[in-house]
Amino acid sequence: MADRPQETTARPAKAGPRKDIQALRAIAVTLVVLYHFWPARLTGGYVGVDVFFVISGFLITLHLLQRPIRSVKDLFSFWARRVRRLIPAATVVLVATLAASLVWLPQTVHARVAQEVIASALYVENWLLALTSTDYLATDQLHSPTQHYWSLSVEEQFYILWPVLIGLAFLVCRRLGRSFRFPPLVVIGVVSLASLGFSAWFTGEDAAQAYFVSTTRIWELGVGAALAAAVHAGLRFRATVVRAALVWGGLAAILWASLTFTGATPFPGVAALLPTLGAAAVIAAGSDDLRVGPHRLWSGRPVQWLGDVSYSVYLWHWPAIVIAPFVLDVDNVNWWQKLVIIVVVLGLSAASKRWIEDLMRFTPRIARSTRRSFLLLAACLGISLTVAGLALWQAQRATDAAESVVIDSTAPCVGADYLRTASCSGREMAMLSNPIQAAKDKPQVYADDCWNNRPFTRRKVCSYGPRNAPVKVAIYGNSHAGQWSPPILQTAKARGWRVDTYIASECYSVDIPVSFGTKTLEDNCVAFNAWARDRITKGGYDLVVMSDRTLQPLAGVPAAQKTTVAKAAYNRVLDTFTTAGSRVLVIRDTPGSAESVPDCVARYLDDVSRCATNVKFAGTSGLEPDPLADAAAGRTGRDVTRLEVTDLLCRDGSCPAVLGGLITYFDHGHMTKSFSLTLYPEVSRALRKALDGIPGA
Repeated sequence: MADRPQETTARPAKAGPRKDIQALRAIAVTLVVLYHFWPARLTGGYVGVDVFFVISGFLITLHLLQRPIRSVKDLFSFWARRVRRLIPAATVVLVATLAASLVWLPQTVHARVAQEVIASALYVENWLLALTSTDYLATDQLHSPTQHYWSLSVEEQFYILWPVLIGLAFLVCRRLGRSFRFPPLVVIGVVSLASLGFSAWFTGEDAAQAYFVSTTRIWELGVGAALAAAVHAGLRFRATVVRAALVWGGLAAILWASLTFTGATPFPGVAALLPTLGAAAVIAAGSDDLRVGPHRLWSGRPVQWLGDVSYSVYLWHWPAIVIAPFVLDVDNVNWWQKLVIIVVVLGLSAASKRWIEDLMRFTPRIARSTRRSFLLLAACLGISLTVAGLALWQAQRATDAAESVVIDSTAPCVGADYLRTASCSGREMAMLSNPIQAAKDKPQVYADDCWNNRPFTRRKVCSYGPRNAPVKVAIYGNSHAGQWSPPILQTAKARGWRVDTYIASECYSVDIPVSFGTKTLEDNCVAFNAWARDRITKGGYDLVVMSDRTLQPLAGVPAAQKTTVAKAAYNRVLDTFTTAGSRVLVIRDTPGSAESVPDCVARYLDDVSRCATNVKFAGTSGLEPDPLADAAAGRTGRDVTRLEVTDLLCRDGSCPAVLGGLITYFDHGHMTKSFSLTLYPEVSRALRKALDGIPGA
């Protein structure tokens, strides 16, 4: 990942990279690989990427200060070196990963992989991941085998921007007739401090997006850049005790972060200061000649070799992790299989370092020509974009064919009717839906963009039916309320009712804060629910249909008390609606799956029973706790009624992924529109019962 200081057209005979920096590369890639293979053991290993950022910022800036950009030719020459160093190997891995994905990964993910290959080839993968990181419905998707290109994208964007900024600083200094030793520190300081401030703020606002966007990460490269500017200006540590403290303290900071940080740590933000400053301290120590430093530990050939191939290791390791389970036909790769995969990755890395990286960097015909270097870039881009474009075109053809399938949800034994009707038991049912179609088979409220997603500042209400309808119904809850909209809307259309939606993804409908990792999101969710309750209580609704999945924890509430506290909160919400004169129908949430159901079915088409969910996986009761349904169950009278259809989704402790010929969910736990419609008899009957006695119902 991090660039090297030498860029010559022939291999240097004796000179080479600093051994401490090579060792730091080895440490960084080891942390990343161990974290990806054993995330529960090294919970903060992702900070290895931040170490890489510091190294890159240091080496690139030092190079730019030692060989300033004085002309457009110099600028393109700099970019040409980056092209030769980074692009060919990245392209080979992208093409190989796409080919392996098309062979082994489920057909349901082919289009997404092709899209991310395009984004990775153009080095905007981090922005694509940032855009999709707030999509709750995408959180269960199979990891993309190219998503690790997000950090490479940040670096490439840095390589485009940074020489321009440093070059401009040099130009200003030359015009003013001033020394070029300190002004770069001003440029670096302004950019880095602005990025750090934004990172601290945005991580608190939306940590999921903040993790990927370049604007929250540039300061980490800026830390290395500031160190390079200081070194170039002649500022160095010479006292042995200071250098020893820096190198050992820096290593301790990196190790501490990798061991104590977790996925719940707000990151990057100010937390990233620990590993980045640690890496900067190690570099600043310059410990290659330090007797009391770790030189003896990391100057050996294995560590130096790993540092030398660290870029290739980073490229190859993630696709191997994602694709290997499908090659081996296992759900979870065991420890010895992981060791074999690591050996294979190291072998591939050695080969690509020797036959791709070094070949492109040191072949005189290419290395001596900026024009040929950019022709190489064009060729690499052309190859990546062409093969990914063809894969995307083929995936779209498959999608179009799948979506043309017409399903009759009222046919005997189809969907939920398979368990509803005794005569269907044991009957062989052909697969009526296919995985690609199922993944796209979402209720109308999705196409109508009725969702209020993170950061929960939107106030979108979708309305269906006549304004002067005799009966008004509100659907209120998170996405698990939205999945019931097909039979609700079908009933409303048949009876002339009006339906309004109040749906916020993830934010379930309690009157207390739901935890999302940041105070801003907690407050926004509270505000959305307060707004929705106010609109509903003042809206003259005859019936409020509620359903939630209470996945997120409650802010400040211990996990053991969550269900009890949530149930009390739901009782208050129910009282709010009934006091306002509305009746409430609560629909118990559906069982969830541990993975995307269409992806699983696509993988195991020959034995879809492997995709069935054991309902005991989520709790001792056999189903996820549902405090809203529990609150409704404790009510008597007709103001609050309750519907549960678990017996039409599961039987004998197992919930099939395919039931009555239909794939049940379009992701990990939201029913497809087709399957939801097969529950029309139960939902329609519950609606009419809840509205019994209401004029016009």
